[in-house]
Parts: sequence; C-alpha cells; structure tokens
Amino acid sequence: TDTLVVVILSGRPLIMNAEVASGDAIVAAWLPGSEGAGLADVLFGTKPFSGTLPLPWPATIEQVPLLLSGKTQDSTKVLYPRAYGLKI
Repeated sequence: TDTLVVVILSGRPLIMNAEVASGDAIVAAWLPGSEGAGLADVLFGTKPFSGTLPLPWPATIEQVPLLLSGKTQDSTKVLYPRAYGLKI
C-alpha cells in the first residue's frame, strides 16, 4: 500500500482539517529555506524525524488568535496542542 505524507510549508499554523483526514502523516516543515535539504533528509530516511510544535495549532478559524497555552475563547479543542510532535 502507498503512504501519503502531507507536507505543510508555512510560516504559521493553517486550518487543515481536510489534509489531516486524507494523509497518513503530516510534516509541518515551517519555512525550510531555499534548499529544503533538511526536509528531504527526513522524508527519505537519512535523518530521524523529531520536533514539536512551538505553539498550538487551531482547528477552526474561530479559534484564532489562540493563547500559547492552547486555550480557546470558547473552550473548544485545538487540532494539535503546543509541544505536540515527535520527541527523540
């Protein structure tokens, strides 16, 4: 079977519920620079994945802006909390 890895290149969190549902894995690469060599290294297995989110990732546009604690104005759940990710 094929594996679909969704790579998000952005400088901030985006609303991406459809992408989360369609992929087997998600990589938030933020802004990897002009070469993107580090991203290629982890996607092709040369280097191990590691990293956590520096801030919470909102589930809806109504949650923006979020507090760094991940708490929303209306107590709804964020898509990914701060520090979510892979730790090695």
